[in-house]
Amino acid sequence: MSAEKTLDILDLFDFDTRALNVPQIAEKLGQPQSSVYRHLRLLKEKGYVMESANGYYSLGYRLLKLAKIVRLDINITAIAQPVMRQLTKDTEETTILLVHSNLQAVCLETVSSHQPIKVSSEQGQIVPLYGGASSKALLAFLGEEVVDGLFAGGYVRKHTEFTITDKAALKEDLVTIREKGYAFSDGEIDEGVVSYGVPILDSNQQVIASLSIAGPRERMLEKDEGELVAHLKSAAQAIQRYL
Repeated sequence: MSAEKTLDILDLFDFDTRALNVPQIAEKLGQPQSSVYRHLRLLKEKGYVMESANGYYSLGYRLLKLAKIVRLDINITAIAQPVMRQLTKDTEETTILLVHSNLQAVCLETVSSHQPIKVSSEQGQIVPLYGGASSKALLAFLGEEVVDGLFAGGYVRKHTEFTITDKAALKEDLVTIREKGYAFSDGEIDEGVVSYGVPILDSNQQVIASLSIAGPRERMLEKDEGELVAHLKSAAQAIQRYL
């Protein structure tokens, strides 16, 4: 069964075409009705289309869930950008916005300082969920089943000598993060890079993103940790007020 043909069916729907039956879909795509039935059955099972009593199909509520996820990512980036620029100005370090996606993390935005550094968390990059302050600030608030899934799925590997690859040690670190309210990393993913990260919570106190600052080890360790974390937490709270 071709995934492209299945997606072609979804592309037929728009504001002017809200519902279609099998003969109409088959005619528009130039496909046999038997083939269209198979694709529609899969889409219906997954919740991407709904079938009415008269045999017409329309878009399903599963797409609404996906749209909400995309809209949230767009909204949080727009909200976070000015806050991140100010955070970079205040700390003179690179600022990173991350969200989780299944058992990985995705970088939505970065604001580089005037002293840029090379880090794995660049805009659009998929990064490990188990290492680095940005990712651990997410993972600590996602639940132990996510940690178990990372190890069961073989996701965890060494990036540097400081990457935590022992499950018990990682879980212990995550407990500390929850207690302190922020994460710390010293070269766990990018050698020579120190970072601090905090979670961003929605109105239900569920983690939806993380905000972090990162810089070269020598420079970061010379700065006051409490002051850096205070800037981070204040910035995260500023973002949360608009969510």
